[in-house]
Amino acid sequence: MRKLISALLGGVFLFTALSPVNAAEVPDEWWTPSASPQGEGWRSLFVSDNSTLNREPSRLLARNAVQAGTPGPEFHCATVDAPKCIELNNIAAQAFLQPCSVEIPTNCIESFYATNQFGIRVEAVNPTPYPAYAPWDFKGNDAINLPTGGAPTIWDIPGATHGGSGSSYILQAFTNSFLEKKPNQKVTNEKFQMNSMIVNVTPINLVNGRYVRQIAQDATDSSPGTNKGVRHDSIDEWRYCAMIDNGSCAKRQAFPEGYTFGVKIRLQQKLSGWLHGRIYNPDVSISAGYNQEQVIEVSASPVSVPVVGEWYRWENLTPEIQKYILDGKVLGGQGQHNTKSLATGNFQEIISTSGKNSMETLALWIPQIKDKASATQSTWTFYTLPRWELSNSNTCIKDADDLVGFVTTNAAAYSAGPPAFNSELQSLDYKVIAPHHTAKGEVFRGTYDLKIRASVARCIYGFNESPIQGSISILAEDGSMQVATQTINESKGWLSLSANGFTYSSPTISAKLTQKAPEPVVVAPAASPTPTPTAKAAPAKKVSTITCRKVTKTKVVKKVTAVSPKCPSGYRKSA
Repeated sequence: MRKLISALLGGVFLFTALSPVNAAEVPDEWWTPSASPQGEGWRSLFVSDNSTLNREPSRLLARNAVQAGTPGPEFHCATVDAPKCIELNNIAAQAFLQPCSVEIPTNCIESFYATNQFGIRVEAVNPTPYPAYAPWDFKGNDAINLPTGGAPTIWDIPGATHGGSGSSYILQAFTNSFLEKKPNQKVTNEKFQMNSMIVNVTPINLVNGRYVRQIAQDATDSSPGTNKGVRHDSIDEWRYCAMIDNGSCAKRQAFPEGYTFGVKIRLQQKLSGWLHGRIYNPDVSISAGYNQEQVIEVSASPVSVPVVGEWYRWENLTPEIQKYILDGKVLGGQGQHNTKSLATGNFQEIISTSGKNSMETLALWIPQIKDKASATQSTWTFYTLPRWELSNSNTCIKDADDLVGFVTTNAAAYSAGPPAFNSELQSLDYKVIAPHHTAKGEVFRGTYDLKIRASVARCIYGFNESPIQGSISILAEDGSMQVATQTINESKGWLSLSANGFTYSSPTISAKLTQKAPEPVVVAPAASPTPTPTAKAAPAKKVSTITCRKVTKTKVVKKVTAVSPKCPSGYRKSA
């Protein structure tokens, strides 16, 4: 994400007469950093979700493929057949997706809805482009997987009255796609590959004022040394606007209590890998459409996320921040880029809310801001994770050909990718960071939701198909364990783990999955049939024969044969 933010903010941002906004006087949703103080040597770090979505329009940009990590100049194209898009070998398409229609059957928004506390679903209606027109909007082409790039859309959700007493919501589904081709040739059989997508829902009220639509600049318009940029010519405060048009601003409002919001996106190209974002208790569905498109549906509650953005004099910065600046580690932001690495520079760095570099940068600033947020804003947004950010993931995740997981949190910054598998502890570990206190001095409570395909979890752990159990532990920076409310379940092929109520600044969330060894199956031996008793023949007894003589007449002889022969009366056994 660091690379993406650097690319988005590579141009010079022109300061106008913005008025400081006092957080004590306005809702947190309207809080913005004060305008840059006058003079040299002022510094700030701005950390806020979607801080660039109101800056980037849809547009096609031609460039040479990145060489040695250094992007070349970028040039606007009205179509892929424009001269620069033919000449150069790489075309980038930045597109806000449009509602699905007969003309736009894919790479589009299929539905948007809200569900109230009674479980009643209300469909959003009357999508209206805002701003109404931008010079670099472009038509899509399904043959090369090019989305239609237009404006975000404002919808009405009847009955879902938000903090601004209205029911209007802006839906921003912003995609980045890239196409590689041979230089000096038209696009033929090549197709755009979608690299990333951001989906954001914001309650808004349209307000009038001295606003000017953001002006996209390419290398021919931007100041020397930048590849592209965006001019901000509005006189009135515009940073709390979800989007800007000439004369009006879509001003952010607080979400209504008790509502969940859902978005269904239809994509021609199947996305794989990982989703992440700032929503609570998400319900995720991934299916195939009529023409085998991928349909991604996410329904969830918004969460409150801390925002950071105060200004400090150079001499009041910690030595660690000063070294970070002088070492040239500051990338995108607003101010004069040619002095951003100098002590005399007047610059506000803007970082993504996810990724290792963003977490390290915010960690440097936590002591500087006294571990306290500038504001806490309600947010509903999710992102796809670019494939290159999965390169160090477990093979069960990075080799998958489908979306395999989703992690969400209300941390100010977090590791956007899948939790790291700790082979020693047999746990899925995840890092988050946020100020410990809100702007009002209250302890900020964290939320964390992990959804992972059960098949992938079994692959990581080498489990069989038996049920999976799990537990979540929250390890504080000092090594102590925190208590958090947690739920764990497996349903419809997904394993869900959730924890909330823990505290920041920089805890490690560790989810440990276990599986009982299958109980040995004891098979009772079959009962032997009782044999039918049979009469056994008595063993034959030995017989013998004796000779008996009559006592009175010795010549009279009688033979007696028996088992135990005996002479009859009047006879005696002859010797």
